[in-house]
Amino acid sequence: MTFFENFTGALKQKWMDFFHANHSWIGLQMKVTGVKTPDGGMRPHSYFILGSINALEPKLGTLMLPFYQLNPDADKLVEILGLNFDPDMELAKRAGKAPKINPQGAEPSRLLSDTK
Repeated sequence: MTFFENFTGALKQKWMDFFHANHSWIGLQMKVTGVKTPDGGMRPHSYFILGSINALEPKLGTLMLPFYQLNPDADKLVEILGLNFDPDMELAKRAGKAPKINPQGAEPSRLLSDTK
């Protein structure tokens, strides 16, 4: 494998670990600003993904300037880095289960009860 393939594989793993650990609030954020993925699912906005993985992997910061100079399209950068997929589907694949699908119009789960 080349350096870039190893690097993007490590980025994907770090992104998935972060997404899994923070799934409850990222899932809510995706309901508002989710982006459709080629696998038929949804993912967080590109700027959210790029900001998160830059914090998770400091070495990526040295590559971001040349990446942005070549193509400043954040969606394209997410695709090039191998992160344009539905993280819920990926978690389900890794767990060997079918992904949870929120049907259209379904009420989101409440964080706090409505009781007074």
